[in-house]
Amino acid sequence: MIKVFPSEIVGQDFKLVKLAPTKENLQIIFDIITENHEDFRPWLEWVDFVKKPEDEKCVLEQDQNPEKAEWFIQFDNKIVGRIGFVALSRGNNRGEIGYWLDKNASGHGIMTKAFSLIEKNAFENWGFNRIELKIDPENIKSLGVARRMNYKQEGVLRQEHFIHDVYKDSILFSKLKSEYMVE
Repeated sequence: MIKVFPSEIVGQDFKLVKLAPTKENLQIIFDIITENHEDFRPWLEWVDFVKKPEDEKCVLEQDQNPEKAEWFIQFDNKIVGRIGFVALSRGNNRGEIGYWLDKNASGHGIMTKAFSLIEKNAFENWGFNRIELKIDPENIKSLGVARRMNYKQEGVLRQEHFIHDVYKDSILFSKLKSEYMVE
């Protein structure tokens, strides 16, 4: 697995970018999180801790690390979401993808395109053998992404995550490089 990830990945009609922690970028991310708070909250506990633009500064600063494999999705020159590897196992050539999308950008295939681009690079260029997804069984939109991308459901991780004072299950999905090469 490669150790350094690019700061920008160009798709057909969108880009995946690492944003500099400027005041303007912090405001952009803050505005998206604020507008989508109720939609994100059931799945992303951290949204409750974003109270001002500066609360996202550490995220954008960490993104500057070339070993970090997370990007913002830019469509029509506007940031509309985020995707990347929220967990990496370099020794095992494995990563877990996480993502979110502004509700105003939903329904246009943007997440599927961004996911496809990450997957292609992971398997073809970065040395991954396995990609995983852990999805709350009630997160219908994320389940749709996993199914559209032909990920195999492996099982249920019982009470795998703790969010809003409740233990929740996660469905584990995966795709192997050998399965990707066959598609």
